Amino acid sequence: MDEYSPQASKALLDKHLERDGESDTTPGVDSLEEAIDKFIASELEDMKKGKMSTTEEAVADDKSTEDVTEYKCNTILSLDHLTGLHSVKDKLGVYERVVRFNKMREDKGLPVATTPLHSMFLGSPGTGKTTVAKLIGEMLHQAGVLSRGHVVVRERASLLGQNYHSESEKTLEAIEKAQGGILFIDEAYQLYQPNDPRDPGKFVIETLLTALSDDSNRDWMLILAGYPDEIKRMFDMNPGFKSRIPDTNIYIFDDFTEAELMEIAENYLKRNNYTLSSGAQKALITRLKSDHARRDKNFGNARYVMNMIQTEILPSMAVRVVSEGLTDDISLTEIREADIPAIAPLAKPTTSRPRVGFAI
Repeated sequence: MDEYSPQASKALLDKHLERDGESDTTPGVDSLEEAIDKFIASELEDMKKGKMSTTEEAVADDKSTEDVTEYKCNTILSLDHLTGLHSVKDKLGVYERVVRFNKMREDKGLPVATTPLHSMFLGSPGTGKTTVAKLIGEMLHQAGVLSRGHVVVRERASLLGQNYHSESEKTLEAIEKAQGGILFIDEAYQLYQPNDPRDPGKFVIETLLTALSDDSNRDWMLILAGYPDEIKRMFDMNPGFKSRIPDTNIYIFDDFTEAELMEIAENYLKRNNYTLSSGAQKALITRLKSDHARRDKNFGNARYVMNMIQTEILPSMAVRVVSEGLTDDISLTEIREADIPAIAPLAKPTTSRPRVGFAI
């Protein structure tokens, strides 16, 4: 079997980039993931329909430099509108200003330092990593850094091929579809399996490193996302990533606090025309506080809140309302204390019982 080589990957990369552009459709996500993504980003809708629509016209007509600058700032304003993400907001605020500063110098014909694009997003599931990636894509597109600003999402399963060594082809296809935008690899640490020398994930990593070393192609951005410890382990074991992703481009997505989880729940319910009775509000706060205190590394954050609302609270409400034959507006919109799931009991520690009989 022929050995993989960076040269072969580079040849494949050149071949793919010579093709005409293809559709940038990405594998679909399940309905819950779509609901999570739609909800986290939904608070941006009003801004886009109002303030941003007028500045979009200003950009198109080139009427006002002040309006254009305001539009470019809207990405960070939109980010500030999201719940939590404090450290991410701080770092992106600096990054956005560096991008705009470089653009201003470029427009004046002044030399511009190269701004590193490729990044790592470290955090648990449901902390808004994909949504922030979309905002970054929008920001870099408006600043003229990326030609399109779209986001192509991939994970290990969608990058591995049916045949051994076909991973390079699938990875290059993903890079090609991400041209002009962002290639977002979720749970990227799964590509690194150090205990399996024949694991095909290594071909994905090597192909990515080859593409990252091509300084002539800067019209795309790679974001590696996943749990902090696992991603950092892969990062440390692959010097190519270290040289291409500076510390300034490593973003930490902290878990939401119980208060932030409650804010997420209330915002979602409000946008979908539901209200909480005072008893339901207290019960939900108690439930979120309890679950947050007992969370582990797999805690779903916003995904956990959405799942509870969609699979427990609303079905419970529906059963109650229909069973009681209620049809008035209040009954169809108000969530009551009985609809909030009770706190799950703590798992009892298992104790080994003494064995009866003779030892052999």
